[in-house]
Amino acid sequence: MRHTLSLLLLIPLWIASGVAVQAQFTTSQKSDRIDVMRDGKLVTSYLFRSGTKPVLWPINGPDGHKMTRSYPMDDSVPNEAHDHPHHRGLWMTFGEVDQKDWWAEGKDKGIVEHQRVVSCDTQGARVSWIAEHAWKKTSGEGQNESVAVLKETARYTVGGNDDETIIDCEYVWRAADPDAKVHFGDTKEGMFAIRVPETMRGDKPGGELLNSVGDKQGDAWGKSAKWVDYSGPVPNGGDKLYGIAILVHPKSFHADGLWHARTYGLFAHNAFGIKDFLGNRTKTKSAELPPPYPAGGYELAPGESLHFMYRVVFHRNRWDIKTGDSYWNDFSQLPMMLK
Repeated sequence: MRHTLSLLLLIPLWIASGVAVQAQFTTSQKSDRIDVMRDGKLVTSYLFRSGTKPVLWPINGPDGHKMTRSYPMDDSVPNEAHDHPHHRGLWMTFGEVDQKDWWAEGKDKGIVEHQRVVSCDTQGARVSWIAEHAWKKTSGEGQNESVAVLKETARYTVGGNDDETIIDCEYVWRAADPDAKVHFGDTKEGMFAIRVPETMRGDKPGGELLNSVGDKQGDAWGKSAKWVDYSGPVPNGGDKLYGIAILVHPKSFHADGLWHARTYGLFAHNAFGIKDFLGNRTKTKSAELPPPYPAGGYELAPGESLHFMYRVVFHRNRWDIKTGDSYWNDFSQLPMMLK
């Protein structure tokens, strides 16, 4: 049934197996964020600035469970690792753009600055909003003035039902200076990412990673895959299992990029890095394939743009390959909307 609806409507409609209750989503714009509610309960907030970038946090999935790590936005939650403070909810950054680091946080690191909300749905069976961001760096040694390197347009769409929360994230990157080239380095540090709940970690009891080519746990790191599912227990979820799946649209730039998916809870798709992965990944059958593109990074030519699109599914139970492929097939048929 999901396949038929996707073909007919060509818009993101999400229906779980069996009978699904149609949810009603609303948005509320604040001075520092957009709150997204489902039937009056918070699903997620788009925070204009957390650390050095916009993020989606918290993200609540089936049964209202929080589906991302709380730290560092909330450091009061017990038994959470207080590592990598730049791992914030769901975000999009990269470790080397024109020799500047936008992945980590701290002195002289780049900042992704929210500029404005271009449009925002107020209610519906799903809601979307478009925002503009500027990737900025300091202009020189000892200087406080910042200059933009990239202009980013981002479209977020939130939908789903009682069984799953689905968030589509689409991005277009252009050089801030239309006459300039922009170089993206060859590093594992990036880029479209989530930090999963502490209890879901792949190195803890019940935590599991699975990708579309059958790699599990640490074998999924540094491999190319259409999707990866990260599943396990959630806080206060008892013995039930929940999962987070990231799907890459086939027309997304370097959709066959390698996954920076760690058993300690980082979960990211990387569209540029090669050298940091090769030689350090496990030797499964998927590792026998040649790199999907040359090492050395990528240079964005003047006037060109890069287009990315991901779907994130917060769901009950674990996925198997058949389930993941079914969801990916539906997603792959959707058009990319940003220009």
